[in-house]
Amino acid sequence: MTAINLRISVVLEPDGDGYHAYCPALKGLHVDGKRAQEAMRNVKQPIAVYLKSLARHGDPLPIGADLTLHAKTRVPDRAKTRNLDIEWPTLQMSGASSRT
Repeated sequence: MTAINLRISVVLEPDGDGYHAYCPALKGLHVDGKRAQEAMRNVKQPIAVYLKSLARHGDPLPIGADLTLHAKTRVPDRAKTRNLDIEWPTLQMSGASSRT
């Protein structure tokens, strides 16, 4: 059985007395926090809600530089897996859909 892992870019930047976090791939998703760690904690649930909403509405994942898919194969006990990042010429050649 194969599971899918998503790697989502989160931009974290100082904002006044706190921090602002947002996901470029997920339009309109912005949160804040008094500290950087709080802003990162605060962004997790909205990401999950956003992705569940896409699934509920049958919308594709906005695959691109800021959101990538990683298949995670279940391996036997005592076995290990490693990840490799491989550059692909273009998103169009991958067959994945993208949203702008």
